Amino acid sequence: MEPHFKYSDMNLTAVDVVETISPQQFKAQYYNLLKPVIIKDLAKAWPAYSKWNWAYFNQLVGHQKVGLYNNVKSDAYTPVNTADDYKTFGE
Repeated sequence: MEPHFKYSDMNLTAVDVVETISPQQFKAQYYNLLKPVIIKDLAKAWPAYSKWNWAYFNQLVGHQKVGLYNNVKSDAYTPVNTADDYKTFGE
């Protein structure tokens, strides 16, 4: 069975790379045109970029118990989705 297309039929073009972009520019120049773009520093504008760190999560949920799991493959004798131990998030 022959493929429906040949790689030589593909029209490859470079993808634009920008550091930042306004929502209006993004919509007009990329979103509406269905054109891909790489936005390098987008996450730096998000509050979580500087807020989400170990101290923040430890203060927020450090006392919560969480399950610890190993990476051993399961077999017929291994319980699935069972934690090997529990510790607090802060531990």
